[in-house]
Amino acid sequence: MKNKIFLMTKTPIHGLIKKRLSADIGNCASKRFTLLNIENVKKILNNKKKFQLSFYTTPTKKFRSYSYSYKRRVFLQKGSNLGERIWYLKSLIKEKFILIGSDIPDINFKDLYHAFEILKTKDIVIGPTFDKGFWLIGFSNKKPIMYPFKDIRWSSNYTLEDLTKNIKKNGNSINFCKKLRDIDIIDDYCDYINKV
Repeated sequence: MKNKIFLMTKTPIHGLIKKRLSADIGNCASKRFTLLNIENVKKILNNKKKFQLSFYTTPTKKFRSYSYSYKRRVFLQKGSNLGERIWYLKSLIKEKFILIGSDIPDINFKDLYHAFEILKTKDIVIGPTFDKGFWLIGFSNKKPIMYPFKDIRWSSNYTLEDLTKNIKKNGNSINFCKKLRDIDIIDDYCDYINKV
C-alpha cells in the first residue's frame, strides 16, 4: 500500500491564488511561486514508488506546471473553512495519509517520510509553522479519530495551540514533525527570496 500525500492548493490560476500575497507582489509572481512549490513536491516524490501524490484543490481544473500537466488524482475541496475541508478529505480516504500546503518552499522528502513514520505509532501528525499554524497534518486511520477542528481560531497565533488541545481532549495521540515556514505575507516572501 502506498503512502498517500495530498497537496492542498487553489488551482494556480492568475488572480485566484494567494490573494494576500498577490496584493503585495502581484498575481504573476504569486502564481509562479505556487507553481514552483508544486513542481518541487513533484520532484521530491519522483521515483518514490511507495508514495503517491494527489491534489486536493478548488476548483478542479487541469493546469500545467513547468514540466508536466497534472490530470489524474485530483480531488475537489468541500467545506466552509480549513477544518471542514480537511475533515471532508479524511472522510474520503480510509488509509493513512498526510495533507500538505502548497506554500512551503523548504519542504523535503525527509520531512514527508518522517511524518509517515510518526503515523506508525500516533493517530495524528502535525507539521508546525513559525506563525503558529501548521503546514502538514496526517491521520493514521487505525482507530476512530474525533473531529479536532471545533472552535479553532484560524489564521491566528492560537491556531496550532487550539488544534493540539482539541486532539488531546479527544483522546487521540499526536506527535510533531519539523517546523517549517509557510509563505502567506510579504515579510515571509522577502525572507524566502533572500535565502534563494
